[in-house]
Amino acid sequence: QSCAATATARPQVQVSSRMSMRFVALALLATTAHGASAPALRLRGGTTTKSSAVVAESGLTPASRCLSTRGGGVPSGVMSKVDVPLLSYFAFWYLGNYYYNIFNKTAAKAGGGSEYAMIMAWIQMAVGAVYALALWILPEARKAPAITFTQVMKLAPVGFFTAAAHAGAVFSLSAGAVSFAQVIKAAEPAFAAAIGYAVYGSSVSRAKLLMLVPVIGGICIASASELDFTWACLAAAGGANVAAAFRGQENKKAMAGDMKAAIGGGANAYAIGTLWSTLLLIPTVFITGEWQKMDAFLKVWEDDGLPGHTGFRFNLIMSGLTFYLYNEVSTLALGKISGVTHSVANTAKRAIIIVGCAIAFGESMSPSKMAGCSIAIGGTFLYAVADDILPQKKKSA
Repeated sequence: QSCAATATARPQVQVSSRMSMRFVALALLATTAHGASAPALRLRGGTTTKSSAVVAESGLTPASRCLSTRGGGVPSGVMSKVDVPLLSYFAFWYLGNYYYNIFNKTAAKAGGGSEYAMIMAWIQMAVGAVYALALWILPEARKAPAITFTQVMKLAPVGFFTAAAHAGAVFSLSAGAVSFAQVIKAAEPAFAAAIGYAVYGSSVSRAKLLMLVPVIGGICIASASELDFTWACLAAAGGANVAAAFRGQENKKAMAGDMKAAIGGGANAYAIGTLWSTLLLIPTVFITGEWQKMDAFLKVWEDDGLPGHTGFRFNLIMSGLTFYLYNEVSTLALGKISGVTHSVANTAKRAIIIVGCAIAFGESMSPSKMAGCSIAIGGTFLYAVADDILPQKKKSA
């Protein structure tokens, strides 16, 4: 019976491998095609065409020129009204997030749940760090940031809170149901508002504060009906939200002045944050005591999972790669749309991930949990657009 189960499981792993590798290949094309440069096309005699000059000034690579549908020298018709690169970013962002949750949870199940959560979090970040360094080293891939040591140190707080947010998220996704952890993660705006106001003196409009009521209420409803509820999952996801709120504020501080120009864009900023996170996650392996179980983890790694499981190495490595790629593609998408649109898209993504992962892993989706989830996500959406729907009145002098 066990042999039959193994035989039937292998084709599924192979299919998943093929699908995920296709996604990664396309995502790599989208991200590497974003920042490189290429010379303009010239007519015989050395003169540059008007359309090619426009394309050259835009900084598009040959790959992104094929995708681009705006500006001079591009196809006309219906496709000229469609921003294909932006649609590609959204597709890779959503798919990458979905695949990350699938790979991460599958690896956790094969490796013993949250027993090695910090080691898993570090490996995932390390995979992203290797990818980021490779882009800087390889020719014509991505220009490395020209920053000083002092500027690198200014980004250390961003890396610290990025590491804390990732560690908390990995633990929560490993300790409980993915759908439940994602419901808690939907409350990020509430944590961001509270920490921004209490620690950084940021002002929050009354409209936004009111929208936090359905966010918190929806989470309470979903938590009360969660069959796979664990306090560890709730605490870790809440801690990840706190760290994410601090990361956002520290990132704003760090990117002020000439820092943004020195780094060379959001993709490089995320790469530096990943490198810092990889370094700062190492102490968590010792703080949590997982280093004492390193021999057991290496045995799981060598056996490709606990007895009765397989695919641990593949799913763990792919979770690290998809995590980095979907976050970077999200950064690229933010550069082409407004913050409000990005928030709306992130809210829709959260709903898709919750439902998709619940179906994939057979997690409980009771009517009360669905209702709480819908209320929380709806509140998150309204929080993102509250100031646009109900703009604040300017105080008269």
